[in-house]
Amino acid sequence: MVDFAMNATARFSKARAVKSKWFMEVGFTVIGSALLLIAAEGKHAYGFYMLLRLLITVGAVYWAWRVYQARLPALSWAFAAVAVLLNPFFPIRMQRAQWQPIDFWLGVLLLAWSALWSVRNQRSQNE
Repeated sequence: MVDFAMNATARFSKARAVKSKWFMEVGFTVIGSALLLIAAEGKHAYGFYMLLRLLITVGAVYWAWRVYQARLPALSWAFAAVAVLLNPFFPIRMQRAQWQPIDFWLGVLLLAWSALWSVRNQRSQNE
């Protein structure tokens, strides 16, 4: 009986940690995509774009590593490409009008990725 209670407590604690990690991953990705969509909408201060580049680069590097661990190498390369495209350290220079569609579509793709990752995690937890 004691083993069952300890196992139930351990499973509950593990499930809570998994949900917390999921919330952090998806939550930050959704925030990043929202910022990209805001950036695509109009003119903002230079600092906003530098912060956006830094946040998206860090997120893209994280996701490249995370999907590589999940054995999805093609997506790993896609996130690495996003990190290179938006990195603030060696920026790719383009006009605002050229960046706006890129920001918009990356924002949309990150929202879609968040939804896909959520569904994938729900399926893996149910199995």
